[in-house]
Amino acid sequence: MHDRRSVLRLAALGMSAAVVSACSRPAPIAAGGPPRRGGTLTYAAAVDSESWDPHVASTDVTGLILRGVFDSLVVQREDGTFAPWLARSWQVSPDGRRYTFELREDVTFSDGTPFDAEAVRLNFDRITAPETASRRAAGLIGPYAGTEVLGRHSVAVHFERPYSSFLGAASTTFLGFHSPRMLQEHPDDLASGGPFTVSTGPFTFSALRAGQRATFRRRDDYRWGPETAAHRGPAYLEQLVVEIVTEDSSRTGAVLSGQVDVADQVPAERLPAVRAHQTVELVRSIAPGSPYAFYLNTERPPFDELGVRRAVQAAIDVEAVTRGVFLGEYQRAWSPLTPATPGYDPGVESSWRYDPVLAGKLLDEAGFTGRDEQGYRTRNGQRLSAEMPFVQSFVSTKNQTVNIGVQDELRRVGVELVLVPLDSAASMRRTRTGDYGMFAFSWGGGDLGALRNLFHTDKQFADGGANGGRVHDPVLDGWLDQIDATSDRARIAELQRLVQRRVVEQAYTVPIYVAPRDTAVSQRVGGLTFDAHSWPNFYDTWVSD
Repeated sequence: MHDRRSVLRLAALGMSAAVVSACSRPAPIAAGGPPRRGGTLTYAAAVDSESWDPHVASTDVTGLILRGVFDSLVVQREDGTFAPWLARSWQVSPDGRRYTFELREDVTFSDGTPFDAEAVRLNFDRITAPETASRRAAGLIGPYAGTEVLGRHSVAVHFERPYSSFLGAASTTFLGFHSPRMLQEHPDDLASGGPFTVSTGPFTFSALRAGQRATFRRRDDYRWGPETAAHRGPAYLEQLVVEIVTEDSSRTGAVLSGQVDVADQVPAERLPAVRAHQTVELVRSIAPGSPYAFYLNTERPPFDELGVRRAVQAAIDVEAVTRGVFLGEYQRAWSPLTPATPGYDPGVESSWRYDPVLAGKLLDEAGFTGRDEQGYRTRNGQRLSAEMPFVQSFVSTKNQTVNIGVQDELRRVGVELVLVPLDSAASMRRTRTGDYGMFAFSWGGGDLGALRNLFHTDKQFADGGANGGRVHDPVLDGWLDQIDATSDRARIAELQRLVQRRVVEQAYTVPIYVAPRDTAVSQRVGGLTFDAHSWPNFYDTWVSD
């Protein structure tokens, strides 16, 4: 049995005065000397991908690892605007329902197949085909109505309604392009990775040892990097090796000992050791999207009642849980968006507080005045209880500690939270059908569609969205539809502010913490930057020896 003191006692183990900054991405890492070609960079990733097909995958790590293989139509700049990549220009129709792209004419897939308008059509149609069972990509492509080939290198993408988020979605790995030849000859092998993953990027996916290592080799004929790139031509690195090292101390130890060059997601307790190391630099970036948050299922009891949701919101000492688990290194969250996400509203900060007395009062008012033999509240003889399924292989040790901390906080006010470990398939069945009381996750995405994906009625899990609270709110839907229908940035910012404040007021979610991407980088690495999605850019990266 865990109690609140046992979780929060972690804070006494040591704290750092690190300040999380989300104002900009970190400057490029500079190794000694100018860029050089050749060599191998080894990157230690914290988690494995559940699928090597970005059209099917749902986890952020797939986009990160495959960024060097899959190019995008456009690239998102740091200020939120967009620059050319595979598309050299584009136009948006006045009604926001048609995006016309003029494509580069010199691009090929690594199997020699030309990249053209027909390749765009085949891939976008595949994403939306029911048999693909797309998760993230289908949500990103939104109200897709079809792709029209206007000429060999001219293509129009049509939407059923205005969709201002499309350029942001189109800048991600998840809307990248498989070779038409592979789509035709190996449609059932695309999720297998390795040589079946063929696209237009600066690296090819040369080998895969499942659950252990993915190896990528440079394309020497690559000439079409994004406009934002620091150089032109092939990548500097000859080879990129991604090692899957899920154990935090092993991953950090590997970079400190020189076994790997870059280690992702340095845990909070190892940050002081990395900062003190003479040959390793710590780089912090904040990913856009949503923080780690608990979503309350508003379709079923007990969280179909606003008073109960607000009681849960008041019952959790978010500050103490975050400080205890992450040793003061991470900031607590207030909004359904991270501070690095365009449209984040600082006005929601301090908009609610930890107040177990208020939580008890709200639960009394909701009729949960009884207590059973274990101390949990009851109403009409029924315990106030909710189940939270989670996938053991996808939940980090730290997030599981957070889950236990929240469980303990709720138990103190008489609410039972049952943590239910499941495999991926069983968890997906439950989330798609709404068979849960709470669900906790973070979601990466820096485009204008982040809030829509999390809270619009049409964005349930079964629809390829991430509406973990199963929210059906006509007021939110109206604001979110307006965001998609306008290109007025001031109006969009105002609508995003309204959405965030209503989400907090209605207690559809309880945001817990903002997870920085703390990356440990060897001094032999140069040119490493992070893109608008907080993914490392290995195209401009080199190693000094």
